[in-house]
Amino acid sequence: MIRRTALLSALTLSLLLVACSKDKDESADADETQAQAQAEGGEQVETDIQAEEAPPAPTVDYWKVVGPLVAGDYSGACMRKPDLRKMDATIKVGADGKASSSGMELDFREARKVMLTRQREKDGGYGAMFMFSVDEAKGGDLLLQSAEGSKGSAVINRDDIGLMCSEVGGIDKLSARPLRAVFSGLLGAKTQTVSCLDTTNLLVRRDTDVEIDGDVLKIGGTKFDITGAETEMFTFDDAGRTMSLTLIMPDKQTIGLGYDGAGTLTSVTVFHEQERSYSCEPKREG
Repeated sequence: MIRRTALLSALTLSLLLVACSKDKDESADADETQAQAQAEGGEQVETDIQAEEAPPAPTVDYWKVVGPLVAGDYSGACMRKPDLRKMDATIKVGADGKASSSGMELDFREARKVMLTRQREKDGGYGAMFMFSVDEAKGGDLLLQSAEGSKGSAVINRDDIGLMCSEVGGIDKLSARPLRAVFSGLLGAKTQTVSCLDTTNLLVRRDTDVEIDGDVLKIGGTKFDITGAETEMFTFDDAGRTMSLTLIMPDKQTIGLGYDGAGTLTSVTVFHEQERSYSCEPKREG
């Protein structure tokens, strides 16, 4: 009897061990399955997040227009920085955006900010000021500015080293054509629709067509003769991801058109002194 009881006890213990082992295996399998599911779920979430990430912002290759316009050798009476030594020198600017002078070499195709200005002078002619600024980490600036008569000035800097030149010839070519005509090919569709605030009721927005037709800018039902602009300014920021055209009219109205790198309108503003007549943003779909 004792032997039989011992045998049953041994058998029971053996069955319990098998059952426990089976439970552990099943638990391990379940844990592994859960971990795999979580991993796959994590991968799916990561894939979904990547899929939802916005594509990189478009950039405009403005240098294909700016390059031929500014290319040239700009010579004059110069002063070297930092020792202020006077010397005759030349600042060479290539159509490829590379500029050099007195041992300095800079690539302005990498410019983070470009500001090009053309303005009417008192004698009825036009002057120009073109500024290029490379990323702060790399350093480097270039300034080309016209002056009265056919002479102008040119400045190139990199960190504390630079060259400032006056009596520079050839800069008057920068103001020969209106900037809006020079860069018209970068501005996307001729007519674009934006959403504008109703200035009499700021809770209302209205779809408004904006069109540059030759020398006439149309914003909704308002027309502007932009041949009369006293100042034109084109800017390219963030290495061509954004650009803008600003027009200052004789009646002190200031017109601003903002674009992304693809030439799509992102903002339209019209101010007359402190009064705003247009404030527009991209039209929302749906």
